[in-house]
Amino acid sequence: MSLQKVIINSKSPVFGQSIRSSGIREKTQGLVVGIERNGQRILNPDSNLVFENEDIVWIVGNNKRIPDLLK
Repeated sequence: MSLQKVIINSKSPVFGQSIRSSGIREKTQGLVVGIERNGQRILNPDSNLVFENEDIVWIVGNNKRIPDLLK
């Protein structure tokens, strides 16, 4: 388990999806613990939050599976 950051862009598979509908929990065996958006930090974001372009997403999960999120 590790804390890793993932940067979302308009080509990311989770772009425009909510945390819940993106399947991050299942894909990474982890949780989104924070998002940096427009210079602000969102800690423990609600599962209905929708990913936007240039979001920096902090995920605690299986360090081997987190990079698969962007595939």
